[in-house]
Amino acid sequence: MSCFGNNTKFIFIFVLFILNNSCASKTNLNTVTDSNTRNLVIEKNETDKEININKEPPGSISPYVQNRINKIIQNFEANKLSSSDADEAFLLGKIFEEKRNYFIAEKLYTASFYTNKTLICGINLTNTLINLKKNEKALEIALKLEVLFPQKPDIEILIASVYQLNGDYNSLIKTLEKAYKKYPNNEAIVIFYASNIKNNKKRILENFLSKNPKSTNVMLALAQKYYTEKNNMSALKYAKNAYLLDSDNIEIITIIAKIEQNLKNYAEAEKYFKLAFEKESDNNLNAQNYVNILLYQKKLQEALSILLKLEASSDEHIPFPPEFSFQISKILIVNKDFNGASKRLLELSKEKYNNSVIMYYLAICSEGQRKFNEAIDYLNKITQESELYHDSKKAKILIYINSNNKEEAEKNIKNFEISESNIAEDTIFKANILAFYLHYKEAVEIINSSLKKIPDAKELYLKKAEYLRFAESEEASLQFAEQIYTKWPNYGDGLNFLGYTLVERNKKIEYARKILHKAVTINPKNGFYLDSLGWLYFQKNDLKNSLKYIQEALKFEPDEPVIIYHLALVQLKEQQFEKSLKNLEMTSKILSDMLPYQLESDPELGKISKGIGSKIMEIKKLIETQKKT
Repeated sequence: MSCFGNNTKFIFIFVLFILNNSCASKTNLNTVTDSNTRNLVIEKNETDKEININKEPPGSISPYVQNRINKIIQNFEANKLSSSDADEAFLLGKIFEEKRNYFIAEKLYTASFYTNKTLICGINLTNTLINLKKNEKALEIALKLEVLFPQKPDIEILIASVYQLNGDYNSLIKTLEKAYKKYPNNEAIVIFYASNIKNNKKRILENFLSKNPKSTNVMLALAQKYYTEKNNMSALKYAKNAYLLDSDNIEIITIIAKIEQNLKNYAEAEKYFKLAFEKESDNNLNAQNYVNILLYQKKLQEALSILLKLEASSDEHIPFPPEFSFQISKILIVNKDFNGASKRLLELSKEKYNNSVIMYYLAICSEGQRKFNEAIDYLNKITQESELYHDSKKAKILIYINSNNKEEAEKNIKNFEISESNIAEDTIFKANILAFYLHYKEAVEIINSSLKKIPDAKELYLKKAEYLRFAESEEASLQFAEQIYTKWPNYGDGLNFLGYTLVERNKKIEYARKILHKAVTINPKNGFYLDSLGWLYFQKNDLKNSLKYIQEALKFEPDEPVIIYHLALVQLKEQQFEKSLKNLEMTSKILSDMLPYQLESDPELGKISKGIGSKIMEIKKLIETQKKT
């Protein structure tokens, strides 16, 4: 969480942490008298003689406690509350505040504060009023505390915090400027002040740090500031320095992880997100950060394992967040456990958790189970107001194709409008569907039309090169791919398309090798680039290099059928028949699980699918022959 800008939550929590710690010892000011004090918060006509504790579950409060609360309030109303009873009121108030029963907590804190006038009770009362959204009353108490405790910088921060919550920027800045001039060496004030002024934020923090070189909170604030400015190296410097001094601070650990993620040091980011999670495993934000970095790196099963463990350890006191259950559902969909995913999603729909999103993913589950009509029904429940409405229209078209409803599919794709906010993606979608029905020229025309609006959309040029092969000729496609390479010489997907196309047509193999090596150099973790290079070496009969690159490709795309098929062919050529058969059968299984559109829209997959059965039979015969000899 950022210390800067409009992040009220961090500032207020940070402020309350400092205030509560600084007020650990009770300060009693019974000598201060003010006949109007009591009326600031509680008026006679506002408080019933009997407090009805309706917000607590039945049986959760003993009759004794309820009687004590009523007695405290009655004595307070009658100006008969003793100091010891006020202490009891404070302790009871803390219990109810922790239970989030702020209504009762307010009454108890009020009785305690106006009897004993302690700083910590005043702060807790202010916080409770804020939670009740009684900000004006909270401000009255904070200003009263300023009179009672004139030499306490914590009160200046509290007043500023209330102004911030009220959105009163002018009063906020005036209060902070006064506090900063009065207490220039107070860490909390310096951070709060620097976070809200428009200029010289970093200079103020760095000046303070030069005088207080071990201030980890200021280091963290600077790291946050540089992080928001995308100055990752400076942010990392301050964050790492803070970590050396305080290796248990979750905020510091988390900002390091986020910076490393920005720098694309994903292994380091994962390490720190994991560390934060392990230190506070019951913190949902830490868990979400750790799961997200695992998902980003396609470590789906690790993420699933963590989420399931969290679910198993949850109970009524620490419930399992619905967003985590939703995340499990999405991973189960990737795992093709559509039944397990749909059960979870239906449970979430009962809780009314983001209904449109649930309907969308339920449709995916139904489609995966070949329940196409059910999938359409789910998508029809997504309203036009939903952000997923446009995506639901695309999903319907694919379902019509997969259910062999050509008439509805063609009608819907004809009426499908390309969104101005998503031109490239929508254009590719529409072109792909048109190409699926062999309308290649129309697909190219749509791409050309969109290129007039977004002339630098590399992905549209690449899609045009792909379909020119069918709309015009293989040579036209190859020439256009060369133009893409000339225009964007470091465009990895363009290099891969050109190189792989040349290999498939057995043209300019050495030129293709250089191009594909360049693509792999640009992105050495792209499984498709690595496979293309491995396939080139297969065509050159360099099986050692072919095996090297294809096996490396599978590290990043372990379920990609074309790559597994290529590996099987290399193994076949090396007479590793058992391994080759295993990979061919795996390829066949993946292809058989694919929906019709997934399989038939890719010419290469279609070609492999048609010939894989005979290839499997061929290898089985070779294995039998080998056993006989």
